Amino acid sequence: MLRTVTVLSMAALLVVGCGAVARSTHGYNVVMIVADDLNTDLGCFGKPVVTPNIDELASTGIRFDRAYCQFPLCNPSRTSFLSGRRPETTGVLDNMTPPRINLGGVEFLPEYFKRFDYFAGRVGKIEHTEFEASGVIHWDIARDAVEQDYDTINPGHNAPSWAVSPNDDEDEPDGQSARQFVEMLQQQAGKPFFLALGFLKPHRPFVAPRKYFDLYTLDSIELPRGEGNSQLTDQEKREIIRAYRASISFIDAQVGFVVQALRRLNLMENTVIVFTSDHGLHVGEHDRFGKKQSLQEGVARVPLVVVVPSAPGKQSTIALVELVDLYPTLAELCGLPAPVGVEGTSFVPLLDSPSRPWKVAAFTTNKESEGISRAVRDRRYRYIEHDDGTQELYDYGTDPLETNNLAHDRKSKRVKKELQRLLRQST
Repeated sequence: MLRTVTVLSMAALLVVGCGAVARSTHGYNVVMIVADDLNTDLGCFGKPVVTPNIDELASTGIRFDRAYCQFPLCNPSRTSFLSGRRPETTGVLDNMTPPRINLGGVEFLPEYFKRFDYFAGRVGKIEHTEFEASGVIHWDIARDAVEQDYDTINPGHNAPSWAVSPNDDEDEPDGQSARQFVEMLQQQAGKPFFLALGFLKPHRPFVAPRKYFDLYTLDSIELPRGEGNSQLTDQEKREIIRAYRASISFIDAQVGFVVQALRRLNLMENTVIVFTSDHGLHVGEHDRFGKKQSLQEGVARVPLVVVVPSAPGKQSTIALVELVDLYPTLAELCGLPAPVGVEGTSFVPLLDSPSRPWKVAAFTTNKESEGISRAVRDRRYRYIEHDDGTQELYDYGTDPLETNNLAHDRKSKRVKKELQRLLRQST
């Protein structure tokens, strides 16, 4: 079972004396926005994707440039950050295992806020879709997204299909969710609330209205370097990348719709806003298109933007943080008692001092075949141990595209040994 480990506890000790950004004395509200299968293909992360609303949100808060999920699959990742526990503690390593299978009466994040008289509401996909109707996680109100069938273009080769939707934004499932969420905001504006909005996109199939496809031309899309066996033509690759980016730009517009409502309702001054994703996605890296369940950077790394009313804006940090840290962070920001048993570390101190020393490593787990594979990421390197015994080691200082596996390079022996030590301490 994965427990809070020495390397993480070191970071916890740094919380003492956290400076100007501290617990709210009046109880902040929380708006948590979670995308599905979104990597860091956002303008504010330096990518050629049109996301003005998320970019603006990042400019008013703090952008975490090294945030990592704990599992590259929907149900395990969401169960982890909603429970504040790591996947090997939850025992949820696939999309079919119920979130509470090993957690019993553990309070999930919205339930913790409910205990302190917050209204807890959800619209769209926050817990995995398979378990929404069963009420595994208890909300005051939970509204599921209405999925639609699309006549998609399927390039085959196990690649993601895509479609140009004939709908307007408000008729798309995620557009409907955003508008229902704003209605919930209006209804709860006068009381403490924890409200979560879960988007279905940019999960495959990559679908968005025409105007978002028109933001990108095929000949402007540069294909990522990397060998592989996707069997897709360059034209098909560019179409998939364009469709993924169009889906992201569509989601960005829905984020803008929600933020406009927060401003209109005068909620920005007393609401913490979190924008993130459950995990990333390969869209061309290593010649993988629409692939997850990888322990490499493109899938393990997630976008994370946090806006806190009392914190200075236009900040970024390269400190290592994990999605499992969200639970204790939000509790501290809202002045709630520190939750017991969570395995993440509140990163409130980083909001006041983004360059301060922090975690030495972040951990991601994956199930491959019948075994468990693990990865550890420090500030420069990633080390992966697969269930079949194979190893990978990448130096992002010299090899950001992960083209040179250093696992058996003699010059990297010391680095590999240290990362193996960190990985052993985490189990």
